Amino acid sequence: MPEALNKKIDKTLSPADVINAEREYLNLDAQKTVSGIAVSGGGIRSASFGLGVMQALVANNQLQRMDYMSTVSGGGYLGAALTWALKQGGTSAGTTSENFPLGKRGKHRDKDTILKDNPVDEDDNKLLDFIRQHGSYLAPTPGLDMVSFVAVVLRSMVMSLFVYFSFLTIAMTTSLWLLYKLVNFVWPYATPYISNIKFLNPLENNGEVPENLKDGAMLFIGAVLLIYIVLKGFIFSIKTYASSNKAVKKRYVNFIKGQELIGFLLKISLACFVLGSLPYFTSLMGDVAKYIIPSGSTLFGSVVGLWQYKKAQSKEHNSGGVTSDLMIYAGAIALFYGVLLFAYMAATELFLGDNLVMEQPFLFGLLVIVSFLFGRFVNLNVLGPHHIWRNRLMEAFMPNKHAVETNCWEPATEADAALMEDMCDENNRRPYHIINTNVILANSPKVDYSGRGGDNFIISRLFCGCDATGWKATRLFQKNKTRGMTLATAMATSAAALNPGAAVSGEGVTRNVVISILLSMLNLRLGYWAGNPAQENTLGAPNFFVPGLTSEILRKGLKETSQHIQLSDGGHYENLALYELIRRKLNLIIVSDGGADPVFNFDDLANAIEKVRVDFGVKISFNPGYELGNILPGTAGDSFFQKKYGIAKAGFAIGKIKYADNSVGTLVYVKLAMIEDMATDVFSYKGVNPSFPHQSTSDQFFDEKQFEAYRELGYYIAWQMMSSEDGKKIFPNDNPS
Repeated sequence: MPEALNKKIDKTLSPADVINAEREYLNLDAQKTVSGIAVSGGGIRSASFGLGVMQALVANNQLQRMDYMSTVSGGGYLGAALTWALKQGGTSAGTTSENFPLGKRGKHRDKDTILKDNPVDEDDNKLLDFIRQHGSYLAPTPGLDMVSFVAVVLRSMVMSLFVYFSFLTIAMTTSLWLLYKLVNFVWPYATPYISNIKFLNPLENNGEVPENLKDGAMLFIGAVLLIYIVLKGFIFSIKTYASSNKAVKKRYVNFIKGQELIGFLLKISLACFVLGSLPYFTSLMGDVAKYIIPSGSTLFGSVVGLWQYKKAQSKEHNSGGVTSDLMIYAGAIALFYGVLLFAYMAATELFLGDNLVMEQPFLFGLLVIVSFLFGRFVNLNVLGPHHIWRNRLMEAFMPNKHAVETNCWEPATEADAALMEDMCDENNRRPYHIINTNVILANSPKVDYSGRGGDNFIISRLFCGCDATGWKATRLFQKNKTRGMTLATAMATSAAALNPGAAVSGEGVTRNVVISILLSMLNLRLGYWAGNPAQENTLGAPNFFVPGLTSEILRKGLKETSQHIQLSDGGHYENLALYELIRRKLNLIIVSDGGADPVFNFDDLANAIEKVRVDFGVKISFNPGYELGNILPGTAGDSFFQKKYGIAKAGFAIGKIKYADNSVGTLVYVKLAMIEDMATDVFSYKGVNPSFPHQSTSDQFFDEKQFEAYRELGYYIAWQMMSSEDGKKIFPNDNPS
């Protein structure tokens, strides 16, 4: 354990503490060049492509020179598979062509012959065979198919709706009862003033409160508030003329307070109108319709939520347009109003009589107890879709040794308890694995966090944390009543594509407050609730009360100061896994970009370049002759073959990293592109599947041919890069042929 870490083990750490301890652990100060490889998000497509890139680096004796491996989302599948295999293999596993555990493609061969002559030793490729033949990881067996996956998701949705519906029913019942008490208290004092109003005449109602007055109380309050806002506007307009220049500062402060006040009152007014509409809407429906309409409304909202869940799993930028967004908003409104209608009917028909008097106190008390029981004593990380997502990924990419030997699926019992703090140990410290996630900070008072939607939160052997929360030693993180952070949980969290309050690169409809509340009510999230590195968690496991209700529904959490923080897909912040390698000022960075980009906008690269420039003062530019333009389809030439397959001049670009201290590094960027001189089966796969190599990330059911097409593509592009003039300088081959 690094001495720098031992000295600061009892408090959160700074970025300098983290980097210095890592350098000490890896003995980097003794090196002239510090290198790293980043594997991007993009589901199993990115993992397959990145594996090909890695295999090429291994064959040319280059991967063993990588000090860091930074992964995000789908790239984490590959990173976790390698980290786990190196841990299991001990001293017999490594990153050379003799001991690489994820498939060997030739040993000590020169670049001119390795692509033509690359024998495969079957005994050395069992783990590779297992992974590529279990690419449909979400449905590994007939019993664990998509029907069972959906069943788990539906179970989570039903449980979440039950709990939040119970909360709402309790609140509705209590509010109506208190409203009845308030109206009855005020009524005797109000009757002298309203005795001339016929339909409210207390004499005609035997002095009792008219039913229509109780039903319309919320509408009345909403109308009063709205009238007050309008009157305040008239008063303010007169004050603007009468204000003195001497009171400019006071006028400015009062204006801010006034804006906050009328905004708050307008929200209350709108809420009163919505709640006040419930009795009238219910009265307009017949005995049957009053159950069918709320059911249909709630069902429609749930279906829209599931549709968004399926869509967001692709972890691609929202491209549905205005119609798609309107449908999502319609679903959210339908779900909210449907649940409100049910809660109102439950309150008035089960617990309160016609005059809003509590008639079923025992039944109401039972509901309070049951809702508290199932709201408090659960673990959202296990109950929700996150856990099944974690398990399926773990079984495919971190299998038991017996599963690999037999090439048959089985529960990954060995990896299930494998802690992150035990990875990258003394036998294989390199490549030091950094798993990138996004901590959701939608409600942070700091605009740099709330504007981006979060911060880049790392999980590694030594540390977990980010700028917003600070860092903490991994061996102390998540240890209050839990075993700690496992490699499998970190991998799955980094790939949690769907989560309330988060979206790709911080932009998308799922960041909208209304949509986030919708997804939260349905418990549709793949993310993970973790403890805050800066605090001791005294709240226990995350539950529907805290942080479910407080953080997501009532929007009082999701801050860097919250005890529970929610971690989601690292691509929600930066999808290339480049950010942390830039922070560490590496001399050489290889980026394997397997993200879907069919129109070649380079969105993920642009997002990363913008963030490192703003945060670290780093400028990235590409060298003449190795620009991004060479990667565009059709740049190789005009032959029939080149046009048919959209052949690019190159599948890579090489650039310069200029750090804030004027030191310089090299960036090698490898991207999904069709190039010449590849294996025949890759071109054949492209002909049958025109969208290759940018098939949708929503496709997470790879068969062997699809897996191999992406892996071979990465392998050939990496060799094209290393065979280029600049590539030979960056990656000299020191091995004899």
